Amino acid sequence: MDQAEGRAQRLTYGIGAVVGVVLVLLTCLLCSRLLF
Repeated sequence: MDQAEGRAQRLTYGIGAVVGVVLVLLTCLLCSRLLF
């Protein structure tokens, strides 16, 4: 049970990290388009 929970938590953190990076990249692209 603990192993499954740990794996699920790591997967959740991984997905969250990927989503965060994508959002930052999209924000940078939008800002650069507005500025230049």
